[in-house]
Amino acid sequence: MSNQVADTVTFIDINPQSAQFHQVIRTIQVGNSPRGLAFEPSNEDLLVCNELDSTISVVAAGTLDVRRTLGSQLNRPFEVCVTPRMTNFSFQRGVYFAHVMNRTGSVALMESGPNGVNGWGFDDIIGIIPFTFRAPKTLQIDPLNLDASVYIVHEGPIDVATGNPGDLGIGAISRLRIESGLIGVLPLQLTGVINPNFRDVEFNVPVSISQSNGQLSGIPIDIAFDNQRNLGAIPGPATNFSAGSPIPANHKGNTRVIGPVSVNTSEPQFLFASVPNPIGGSGVVDVLALALTGLPRFDTNPYQDGIQSIPVPQVTLLSDYWRQ
Repeated sequence: MSNQVADTVTFIDINPQSAQFHQVIRTIQVGNSPRGLAFEPSNEDLLVCNELDSTISVVAAGTLDVRRTLGSQLNRPFEVCVTPRMTNFSFQRGVYFAHVMNRTGSVALMESGPNGVNGWGFDDIIGIIPFTFRAPKTLQIDPLNLDASVYIVHEGPIDVATGNPGDLGIGAISRLRIESGLIGVLPLQLTGVINPNFRDVEFNVPVSISQSNGQLSGIPIDIAFDNQRNLGAIPGPATNFSAGSPIPANHKGNTRVIGPVSVNTSEPQFLFASVPNPIGGSGVVDVLALALTGLPRFDTNPYQDGIQSIPVPQVTLLSDYWRQ
């Protein structure tokens, strides 16, 4: 839990079998005005956005101490989401990536370590992704895809053909993904890569839905996913960098290992978007069909004309179990 006034992060024990259940176990000092925070899904690091001094505090999960403070290419970061360490899936880089949302609408990419002579990750911000998401609201890991995809809530839908942003005042939700890159662990001493900072990773926005074409009721401010189908009963994964052993069930990580491969934990059918000020209304939750091309709105009331959303007056935040 971040405390913007005191510049601290507080840790609360949520293990029902612990003698300290629902008690504060540690409070640590971080940067100026901490806001968004997210754990690496395999319980390695906690990343904290310090908005007013434009830094990220990287907290080691094993000790709950700040092990590193990052400041390169950050401009009032306020939200972050973190992929699992890519071991036997996606680009198999052996690192985790963190997408950091700046107030300016840019997204900074952090690559984890290990760094050093024999390392294969910078453990630092490695660059700014070449898209601008105007008036950003939040971002979350895409639960369906393991290609480091994230959903970003913002204004000004992205033109998927040109990558250019649209106008302010038009609500949008975009999916940003790693489109291509070299497969496998890349030692830091590797030469010959075309883009040494981004390590030959290329990005793409394959879909950007818009309020202007009726896909959204207004300007959304938050999103969540349904958790109807999931693999939560299977133990979560761990790596050599994880702190401790994963719990046997309901591990918060968004991947599970089945046989030789990793798969996504949750298989949602719908994305929910909170719209507090829709045109002609007082708050709705739009429901988008993830399985259909273009994320069309799903009609929640077939007995009423038109495409209906869920009426929720003054709706703001949304959440689901696997949200970071």
